Amino acid sequence: MKRKDLNYKFAREYLYNKDKYLFNFIDSMLIKVNQMFYYKNLPDTIPKRILEKYLTETGYCIFTKHNDKYIILQGGLGGELNEYYEYTKCIVTNPYLKLNKEYTINEDCILIRNDSRMIGLLPILSKYAVLCGDCEISLNMLTNVLRSQYLISAGDNKTKESADNFIKRLFDGDFSCIAENTFLDGVKVHGVSGDSKYIQQFIELNQYLKATAYNEIGLNANFNMKRERLNQNEVDLNTSILIPFADNMLEERQKAVKKINEKYGLNISVELSSVWKMTKETVDNATQNQETETGEEKENKQVVENE
Repeated sequence: MKRKDLNYKFAREYLYNKDKYLFNFIDSMLIKVNQMFYYKNLPDTIPKRILEKYLTETGYCIFTKHNDKYIILQGGLGGELNEYYEYTKCIVTNPYLKLNKEYTINEDCILIRNDSRMIGLLPILSKYAVLCGDCEISLNMLTNVLRSQYLISAGDNKTKESADNFIKRLFDGDFSCIAENTFLDGVKVHGVSGDSKYIQQFIELNQYLKATAYNEIGLNANFNMKRERLNQNEVDLNTSILIPFADNMLEERQKAVKKINEKYGLNISVELSSVWKMTKETVDNATQNQETETGEEKENKQVVENE
């Protein structure tokens, strides 16, 4: 699609067509999440973009070697459950590779989990896509309703035409007089009750929903939350709620990378990247400061008790 092909009717579909809004919201969030991790020494045959796509959307994939080439594949998990009631096989069908094979996990391949439950991000992002979509539709409808502060009704077609012409002249900047008394007698003006405070409430709700969605994937976003009574260290500690899910995703990748390196003699590494790395460092520093302050308080308390 080219820019010249855009028009209001087409663009409106991305708001009022809920399926389009859903896919667009999820794709936008997944693009951001694609920058969460930084890989070193990843084989050239495995694009990071595809690896993260498989993990975040499906929840897992397998790393293996096919025709002397390292590759990641998607498939269905199955086989006899192990002692922890976890799957031991991955059944792969790949038409392009003409591949139809059952892989034994940890023998023929290494299973890479996106998270410990192999849920992926689609369930979380889908929920917030629905909430944000409904909120933005309501906000858009409310702004359209508030355009009109009154309604004009006419008793007959002639009076209606006169009223339409009067409104058109107003839009055109021609504020002219009305020559007929029948127009005034036949027209009724009805006030439309409206409260602009709902606009602010929907804006705040929209900010809250999007900020919560970002928080789910470890990104900090403000939603008019007042923090005057919190010091900087407390604010940083509150940011710790963003870390557990990102930490879990990192841990599962690092576990898989360790097994891959041991099995195939590679030297792949993975760590948090971009703002996720900075957020992690901020939380770690705040936690360390908190522990230091707690330790000093205990020492001071002990000194006081000894005196």
